[in-house]
Parts: sequence; structure tokens; C-alpha cells
Amino acid sequence: MLFGLSSFTCAAEPRVVIAGGSLVEIVYALDAGDTVVGVDQTTTYPPQTATLPKVSNWQQLTSEGILSLHPTLLMTWQDANPPQVLNQLEQAGVTVARFTRTPSTPAQLLSNIRQAGALLNRTEAAELLATRLSQQLSAVSERLATRKDRVSVVFLLSVGSSAAQVAGKNTVVDSLITLAGGKNIATHSQYRIYGGEAMIAANPEVVVVTTQSVENGVEALAAVPGLTQTAAWKNQRIIALDQAILLGMGPRVAEAVEALNHGFYPD
Repeated sequence: MLFGLSSFTCAAEPRVVIAGGSLVEIVYALDAGDTVVGVDQTTTYPPQTATLPKVSNWQQLTSEGILSLHPTLLMTWQDANPPQVLNQLEQAGVTVARFTRTPSTPAQLLSNIRQAGALLNRTEAAELLATRLSQQLSAVSERLATRKDRVSVVFLLSVGSSAAQVAGKNTVVDSLITLAGGKNIATHSQYRIYGGEAMIAANPEVVVVTTQSVENGVEALAAVPGLTQTAAWKNQRIIALDQAILLGMGPRVAEAVEALNHGFYPD
């Protein structure tokens, strides 16, 4: 049985397994974390999920691990793999709720929040959360309305090696950069490795990374070809945020956009 926006009703609280870190954050933001009995390996937030049983990530699901937790509901992305595992779970009586992952936009996030609220009987909480996020994002947009020049930005993933990847279009980070008023230097789709000449030519004014990638210091960024010759490095304009809010469009999106906006335009 496939659930979309219809309500999940049951005499007892559902036993929920979630495969998708951003979906986990949504459920906890709706104060429904007590229904969660397992999460997948992409989950790093909130902290209380660290003690929950882990199933394989949403791209490599296995029915055995999920069924061992005796769930009544699985929440995952509509492009979760392999599809036959989802079919097996449904045949075993587990309700599978598929959520749209892309495009990673605020509008899609709000839709996912409302879908989760309907499934978990948290409709009112979902509307309150959606309204709050919309208002917070609108406030940033209003601040940017009078700003003509946009700072140029690069997001680097896996900076521990010389093969750091640059985030392009159709990524969560690109959406966040745009919402925060920045201009992504990358015009390609998804992630791509930049050579030194390309980085120097792009000359970003700000570098965004995950806090996890520079936990031993921003000096690690010096290994990225060409980066030390950019304005961002020379002016040490480096913004580090938790990977969970940079790589997933979840309920902390406003927090990420606010942080990026203040980093881009500290005045």
C-alpha cells in the first residue's frame, strides 16, 4: 500500500523507520521522534538519533534490516533503491511512504513537511513549521531586495584531498547559496572536480565548506588546486557549516540560509 498525502491512522502510535536524513529531521521537528524506531546511515541529526538502530542508507536498502525493527511505516525518498526492497516491505504489510527528493527547493520541503504531518497525525504542527520557515526565508529575501551586487561563492566537498569537488546546479548547496544571496561560480550540474586554472579563473570571493571537512583547521583547504590564489583565500572568507544542513533540504534550511547570508554580507 502506497501512502502519499493521505493520513496514517492507527489505534497505536506507528513504528517508523526513516531512510533519508532530511526526512528524519522533519519528523523530529514535528515532535514525532518518539515514533521512530530506526534510521538509515545518512542520518546525523538530531543527536538523539545516534542511539537508534541503523539500517542501510536509502540508496542501498535491505528488507531484512528494516523488518527486524518491526516497523509499521517506512518513510523514504521516491528514488530509494532498490525498488524491489520497497515492494517486499509492502508485501510484508509495511506502509511505504515515498517523498519527493528533487528538486531540492523550499517549496518541495514544505510539501514534504505537510506530507509527513498528514502521515503522523501532526498536521497542525506541520502547518506551523511550514509557516515559520516561509517567514524566515522571506525575511532574508527582503533584506536582499535592495542589494544589487552578489558575492561569488564556491562550495567544496571532500577537501581532505587535492580532488575536492565543486557543487554546481541541481544541488542542495546551490539552492542555499542562491537563497542566501550568493552567486555560485559553478554552472555545471551536480558535482565536478575543478583544476587549478579553473579555480583561479573563477576567483570566488567566499568559500563554503562543511565543518566536518575542516575540523583540523582551514589549512586543509590550501591543498585544493588554485584556491590559495583566489580572493576568498587571500581574505580568509571561509564559511563552515554542519554537513547535515548543507547537503540536505530539511527543516533547518532557514538556519543555513541565515548563516550563509550573514557570512556573505557581514555588514
